[in-house]
Amino acid sequence: MLTSGPDTGPSARLSPQTQYAASALVLFLTLLGSHLATPLYPLWQVEFGLSTSAITLIFACYPIGVTAGLLFGGRLGDQLGRKPLILIGILVTALSSLTYLAATGMAYLVIARLLNGIAIGLMSGPAVAAIVELHPRSDRSEASRISAIATLASPAVGLLVATLVVHFGSSHDMVVTLPFVLQLCGLAAALCLFLAYRETVLPGSRRSFRQTSFAPQGLRVPAEIQSGFVFASVTGALSWANTGLWLALGPALVFDVLGATNKLLGGLTVVAFLTTAGVIQLFTKGMPYRRAIMIGMVLVPPSLLLIVATLVWKSAAGLVAGAVMAGAAQGLSWMGCSELVNRITPSEIRASVLSGLYISGYFGAAVPIVVTGVIADRLGLLPAIVILSAGFSMLAAYLAVRNWSFGRAERRAALAGSPAA
Repeated sequence: MLTSGPDTGPSARLSPQTQYAASALVLFLTLLGSHLATPLYPLWQVEFGLSTSAITLIFACYPIGVTAGLLFGGRLGDQLGRKPLILIGILVTALSSLTYLAATGMAYLVIARLLNGIAIGLMSGPAVAAIVELHPRSDRSEASRISAIATLASPAVGLLVATLVVHFGSSHDMVVTLPFVLQLCGLAAALCLFLAYRETVLPGSRRSFRQTSFAPQGLRVPAEIQSGFVFASVTGALSWANTGLWLALGPALVFDVLGATNKLLGGLTVVAFLTTAGVIQLFTKGMPYRRAIMIGMVLVPPSLLLIVATLVWKSAAGLVAGAVMAGAAQGLSWMGCSELVNRITPSEIRASVLSGLYISGYFGAAVPIVVTGVIADRLGLLPAIVILSAGFSMLAAYLAVRNWSFGRAERRAALAGSPAA
């Protein structure tokens, strides 16, 4: 149950719009560090003498940590309130940055990456739920769009900053230090903004620490929203699978197609993808979520075809077009999925259900990295991409048809004056 009543805390003197903006900025500033270390791993690999498999293991720690955090964060956010979990997320993210700064070997990098994932997982569901619940006009559509933009744009900004530091940094020590110092400054700002908005769960609806269940969250959702949640989860997993493919292969494609060894170009390819995914949502304000999902699914096959064409014909134009198209597909489909889940989920379990949606998304992002690597080791990169693209394209076509079917049922239910199943 939510509250819009008097608040006796520091946020009492602030307008609803200010509190809403503060909640969105907290999510943005905390997520900045999610890909901050990515351009630095080649440097650490040389410095610490790490093997390729060791780097792969470090990368895998992030989705493992996120999934672990999501299994607990949403449920705890519904029981204890949104803000305690958001505060924990900020503090654990700061601890992750400090661990990176102290790194002297692989163990530090593993711990830092794992902590970063756990922090993001713990706070994602509660933070998004808080943004939705703090919207001054209770506009779930706009709040979902802002949350989705923050989720995509923030990692892009962090990755861009780290990429520029790697390229222009004057010394090794500066390159591996400055990104995390900047991240800590951003987290300090997030802590200040954290005080600027109220808790959205009524005291009577919150449990004491002793009454709280710390069992991991299951993926059970109310029967009346199961079909919508499953559809949104599968669609979200596919949209993030496309993201995972570009995060894993974007720099490699630049080197293969352009013959470039410049780290800046490789990093900027991924930044272009993530930026497109975030920016397109700014220009589609008011688009119905069913239409956003449909366009996103329709864009998946041609974006994957462009990756194949890039590998076959060494086309720089195809590489750019593929990154932009794939980013648009990701941004629209994830925005639509987020709004769908926010619309159908009761407020008292919203953080838990949103965490389930994020689990499916991060699971989808991890799949291409593993599957592509296994197939590529046996058949080569091009056959691996062709096989993966074919599978993703067929799934996108199926989801587009299902989306149209759900939309038609919703329109019929609206005309009949009853909610759709």
